Amino acid sequence: MSALLSADDLNDFISPGVACIKPVQELPAPTPKPTELEIQVQTEDVTPTKLSPAQISLADCLACSGCITSAEEVLVAQHSHKELLKALNEHDNERIFVASISHQARASLALAYNIDVIQLDQLLINFLKKIGFTYIVGTSLGRELSLITESNSMIHRKQQQFEGPVLSSICPGWVLYAEKTHPYIIPRLSQVKSPQQITGCILKNLTQRELSISRDKIYHLTIMPCFDKKLESARPELDGTVDVDCVLTPREVVALIDELQYDMMSGELHKDINEVYRINAPKKWPFLEYSWGNNQGSASGGYAYTYLQLYQQHLIETEKYDQNNFEIKTINGRNSDIYELKLLYNDTQIASAAIVNGFKNIQNLVRKLKPGSTKAKPVIARRRARGTAATPSTVSEVDPSKCDYVEIMACPSGCINGGGQISPPEGIPEKDWIVRALSKYNSISMNDIPINQLLEWSEKFVQLSSMDHQRVFEAKFNQMEKITDPNVAMFGAKW
Repeated sequence: MSALLSADDLNDFISPGVACIKPVQELPAPTPKPTELEIQVQTEDVTPTKLSPAQISLADCLACSGCITSAEEVLVAQHSHKELLKALNEHDNERIFVASISHQARASLALAYNIDVIQLDQLLINFLKKIGFTYIVGTSLGRELSLITESNSMIHRKQQQFEGPVLSSICPGWVLYAEKTHPYIIPRLSQVKSPQQITGCILKNLTQRELSISRDKIYHLTIMPCFDKKLESARPELDGTVDVDCVLTPREVVALIDELQYDMMSGELHKDINEVYRINAPKKWPFLEYSWGNNQGSASGGYAYTYLQLYQQHLIETEKYDQNNFEIKTINGRNSDIYELKLLYNDTQIASAAIVNGFKNIQNLVRKLKPGSTKAKPVIARRRARGTAATPSTVSEVDPSKCDYVEIMACPSGCINGGGQISPPEGIPEKDWIVRALSKYNSISMNDIPINQLLEWSEKFVQLSSMDHQRVFEAKFNQMEKITDPNVAMFGAKW
């Protein structure tokens, strides 16, 4: 296993399964048996034929139900800082390297280097430029488009009086878990792509047009908080092209910096951070003043909050609701990783969303959503009754399965605590470290991109890129074929 990873400190992975089916699929075809009995005696020495070892790609993992989510060794082997260095060292002069950086990764790196996020942005851009990158952007544009697309889809469903909840799909660890173990959940999954994939599509297309080069000559690196994001990048696109070529986590970025013996703090700092963002983005990159900004809501992107916020705005603009009579109320659950947001108008609930983080909470949710599971078992019901008697009434009200929308993340505390984020130094409790990372994340200035202008720009982008809306903004999820061998399944299904 990579030195960057250990089974003890990963919270968004499940151990690699013995039930990996890939090596079985590529055994050499058997030699046809002779039709007649024939005995041959070999008198000379024969060198035994060596079979090449089985190779597992990220695409193979997507089609395999052997592991519950994914094997971290495979992820690191396919997308590592060494693979990036290899690409940088072997490329010809025609290849262009571009990068995008997520909000949570910026917060983690800023905390590790004990500097402000704005300082980190400049120093990281300096480093990436030094090793050969042409353009570096934040993921704010992709995130904003993902948020708006998701919210508009929810508003449309709301108008159609749909039966919820819709479940977010921007966390690949959660999505793989659903695909491989709970296929009945798949119809509830949102098909809106994550900021990573939307950003990659936009960045490659604008770079292609600006530099007049082939799209396959553009290498896109993205820096994300979670190792499962590597696997997300391998999902096949409708047109067969790739939007993200390599995913590194903050831990791997630090390993890259250390291996190159680069002094991260030696870079020059520009007085105007917006100028730094501008000169390092493609010339046609829109809304540059917001291109590295943040969003309200959770530290996983704020999908639940944004849905309620935009639904409120929709009602104000189309139904003439009074803005002063709205309230978004937070109802805390039994632990900090599950809570509900209620949109109230004149103290009456008109919409709801929930945040569910960590596999323990996810399991409870998917059990409730299983067809036919409308009533708890007697023993469980008695335990819940005893717990409810000693619990404030607000807690008992939290039930994500009855909400319109659920924002789901595999990691406890969400993306700010992704498995690829930098671990706390010795002596600092993990909870305190997460609080500090969250503080760095919240220090990023908020976005205020005009929604109508952004949607108008995105429509023009789709037209000019010769891609349809589905290719740019939608993903597809499929049920994995279940393992039928009970002996293999027994080993592969461990948490």
